[in-house]
Amino acid sequence: MWKATVRRCIALTFCLGLAGQVSGQEQSGPRTLVMIDDFAVTDLHFALFANQTGRSPKDGQGQLNMLNELATHFMIANSPEGKALTEQAEVKAALEVARARLIAQSFINSSLQQTPIEEEELRTLYAAQYGDTQQTEYKARHILLKTEDEAKAVIVELDGGADFATLAKEKSIGPSKTAGGDLGWFESKQMVSEFATATADMDNGAYSRSPVQTRFGWHVILREDSRELPPPTFETAKPELEKQVQRERVAKAIAEIKENTRIEVQSPEPQ
Repeated sequence: MWKATVRRCIALTFCLGLAGQVSGQEQSGPRTLVMIDDFAVTDLHFALFANQTGRSPKDGQGQLNMLNELATHFMIANSPEGKALTEQAEVKAALEVARARLIAQSFINSSLQQTPIEEEELRTLYAAQYGDTQQTEYKARHILLKTEDEAKAVIVELDGGADFATLAKEKSIGPSKTAGGDLGWFESKQMVSEFATATADMDNGAYSRSPVQTRFGWHVILREDSRELPPPTFETAKPELEKQVQRERVAKAIAEIKENTRIEVQSPEPQ
């Protein structure tokens, strides 16, 4: 019965170009495409459905098929049988999770849009983080081993004149072993703190005199070279600075809600 209505809606060229464009376009309000009993399926429903499914048919038949699918979903969901399913624990929980995710994402988007990020704020942040400081990059190799004793044994071999890259290929358990332990160029912030500190404290051409432990295992490190890098320009750093400000604003907004919320972690009952 409603299929004829669907065809009439298609004939009215209801929403082509809506898919993937749920927001950012002024409209007088959602337009009804199909009535299922007293429920209106609108062009906004259609646009959201297209966005969520990653489909954007351009031909009339493809649009009809997708609207037909969407209307069928609503028909089932709004039926007595569908409503009864919402009382099942798993379905109810799934709906609650979907609702929470949607509202949380909308809250985040709203928080980011409320106050535009001023360039002056970004420039102040840029000056605080970069200023005239130089960044140091290191070029290093490493041999990753399971135990401290294994790492100490490798250092003994290096002291005896063994080639670092050859030992890395033979003994390392890390993914860089095929490249002789070569890690290329990196900044300290790209490495775990223990590894970064040990590398920074060494001289070029030196290897670690004692094993370096991280959560990955025990390392023997060879610092091959280092170089000073100028800080990025403001324009280069600007996108990341904007993201940083956004993360801070969202974290602050969430913290304010948390202050007024009672959260109790419930321990499971003993079996």
